[in-house]
Amino acid sequence: MKTTKNKSITLQQLKALHATFHRIGMDDDARHGCIYEFTSGRTASSRELTMHEARQLLERLNPPDEKVRAMQLAEAKSVFRDIYRLSFLIPQLNQGFTSDSEDEYRMNVAKLNMWSRKYSKARKDVTAMKLCELQDTKKQLEAWMRREERKTPNLNY
Repeated sequence: MKTTKNKSITLQQLKALHATFHRIGMDDDARHGCIYEFTSGRTASSRELTMHEARQLLERLNPPDEKVRAMQLAEAKSVFRDIYRLSFLIPQLNQGFTSDSEDEYRMNVAKLNMWSRKYSKARKDVTAMKLCELQDTKKQLEAWMRREERKTPNLNY
């Protein structure tokens, strides 16, 4: 499983960070202080950030505007619906269950959250994921579906 938590910052991220610091008017001392605070004292150098830390810092320094945030939220809801539908096709999740009432819906989402905390790349509830994490989880479930379909013999006569 690929992870970016321990990989070093990329050159593109480093350039983006420095451009962002310059755009918001931070001098070297302020930049180093910001990085030091962000990493809880681990480092003051942008070159020592991990890819994950750099992505998080860029997200904090460049918050999306309301229109972009609304579009991302709509896309996240759509991907969540796709994940929820997929869960009804997978035997280990919600296959054979219904979603006729609010209680059943909540129970099915809870099962999906339990699976997600244990098996998804993000290792957290589906209901707490960001758009990119939801998209990764959807791809993971689609791959799982393909494996399940290959295991099950085709019963078409």
